Amino acid sequence: MHVGYGIVAVVLVLLPPSATPAGIADCDEGVGNTYVANSTFEANLNVLAAALSPNVSVAPAGFAVATVGADPDKVFAMALCRGDVNASACSACVAAAFVDGKKDCPGNSGVAMYEDACVARFSRYRFMDFLSPDQWQVSQMIWYPEQASASVDVPAVGWFNAAVTKILAAMVDHAVTSTTGNSTTKKYFVTGEEEFDPNIYGFAQCVPDLTPAQCNDCLKDLLFYAKQAYLGKSLSWVRVNSVWCRLMYSVQPFYRGRAMLQVSAPPPTAEAPVLSPEPGSGKKISTAGIAAGVASSVVVLLILSVFAFVRFRRRTKVTDAVHPLKKITRAQCMIFDLSALQEATENFSPNNKLGEGGFGAVYKGVLSDGQEVAVKKLLGTGHGLDQLYNEIKLLAELQHKNLVRLQGFCLHQEQTLLVYEYLKNRSLDNFLFDPSRGNALNWDQQYNIILGIAKGILYLHEDSSLRIIHRDLKSNNILVGDDMEPKIADFGLARLLGEGHTHSKTTRVVGTFGYMAPEYAIDGNVSTKIDIFSFGVLVLEIITRRRNWHSDDHDLVSDVWNCWTKGTATKMIYQSLNGYSESQALRCIHIGLLCVQPDPDDRPHMSSIIFMLTKENMKLQPPAEPAFFLGRESASSPPSCGQHGYNCD
Repeated sequence: MHVGYGIVAVVLVLLPPSATPAGIADCDEGVGNTYVANSTFEANLNVLAAALSPNVSVAPAGFAVATVGADPDKVFAMALCRGDVNASACSACVAAAFVDGKKDCPGNSGVAMYEDACVARFSRYRFMDFLSPDQWQVSQMIWYPEQASASVDVPAVGWFNAAVTKILAAMVDHAVTSTTGNSTTKKYFVTGEEEFDPNIYGFAQCVPDLTPAQCNDCLKDLLFYAKQAYLGKSLSWVRVNSVWCRLMYSVQPFYRGRAMLQVSAPPPTAEAPVLSPEPGSGKKISTAGIAAGVASSVVVLLILSVFAFVRFRRRTKVTDAVHPLKKITRAQCMIFDLSALQEATENFSPNNKLGEGGFGAVYKGVLSDGQEVAVKKLLGTGHGLDQLYNEIKLLAELQHKNLVRLQGFCLHQEQTLLVYEYLKNRSLDNFLFDPSRGNALNWDQQYNIILGIAKGILYLHEDSSLRIIHRDLKSNNILVGDDMEPKIADFGLARLLGEGHTHSKTTRVVGTFGYMAPEYAIDGNVSTKIDIFSFGVLVLEIITRRRNWHSDDHDLVSDVWNCWTKGTATKMIYQSLNGYSESQALRCIHIGLLCVQPDPDDRPHMSSIIFMLTKENMKLQPPAEPAFFLGRESASSPPSCGQHGYNCD
């Protein structure tokens, strides 16, 4: 189970009558949902836990939220106690919830804790934002629950099921309409009792910050899934939890005080009716009577089946419609309202446009809190939607200083938008190929940009929870932060490798000509080595300040190789940067040539490349002739580097 930023995770707990409901900790998963022991985040979490447990016990409706610390170590939390527990029990329950959460999900920065008398949640993300009306629909995605079995003796299973359904439905209706009143009544909370054999007890509760419509939606969804567990069985206990609401019944009393709602049992029903003549008639039932009874039963069953099918299809269609978003919301990124982004970008004014590509334009925006963002406005095509889903579900799982940070997204009819952190330096190609910014970097900054890109790729290939191949590494997909740290961007074309796989194949080759490895461009072979090839081309571009492919159809890789074989590679190097180091520059060219070898097995792994960049005394093997080297013998061959202002002789 996953309790993401806005997902309602359903947890069913089925216990025998004598059991006490145990606490359940539901751990967020994925990159970015962890913290290091003794870190600032953990210190903030400890402070928050110590403050929230006493505060919630005296808060209205037994509900409190809290925030401690500053980004990126800020902790958000909430706690809700069951409406019948007293202050001391509430405080103790919340304190125990945080202890259980840290114990059962060690190192997780996002955990939901479901205890008998309370529910609590902490995260580094602003999960409470999903209570806003424009985001609630997305937050209402539910995972199918796991089920167990624990039965109790009842007069008839069907009758018992009907009784359970009646009390749960009554409590849902009563909870939604309840408001804060006297000391025994709390908003969106009700306990119920139904006379049966055995009696049935229950409670329903919503977070007080929900609207009545949201509370109704949440509880009715839980009721739907609870029915999947108990219908056709005689389960003694079912508890269904989400972050926003809770629903439970039991054949044993578990709450304190008298029930707030008394429910009468439904009339007895026979599970297997026996057809018999009326008393005193002395006649047997005719064949026609039996046929009529069977026919009527078939009709009833048919109607019920159609009803069930329609409901199933209705829910399935809803699920299918939002299926691509399941991982998005689970991945814990903000959902923005279109009007907020329109206001931030001055209605996507041309004056705020930062750039434009094949899938749409990017605009600078300023949110209402003053935060600067970059808004990528995708075209409303199916392919654009595929790119949107791909980019969100990848970026939201990834956390690394050399990857651009996704702030959130927006879906509105045909509008599909991604919201990133804003980097005023824009992309690396502005530094490399814009003459007016030619010397904006010093040598150390340029060298660290190469190293930072390598570290970002290493994270994608080996260190993240997902094995990712970017497939479109190039200078205008590398953004530059205020501290001149590079950040890899544009994951719309990225490809995942399954666990245990080192390569795959595709029939749809995408990317940028001149950066594609030959085995990928020709045969569609996908492996981490295609990113290594692109990285090699990128390194050569950075060192030479020349674009890889020019209008006269000559390529940079061939030019560099020509000069390398003549021992005059320094003629290719852009040497105008402050602090220029010839030895480091030649080493970068050497590494770049190793990365563009025609055989992917001959290209180094990224971990080896980082070692080559940081250990200058490490001896490098000589490069072979690179892929796509065009040679200089034929009359149609592109000119040598010397003919473009670089004299190799």
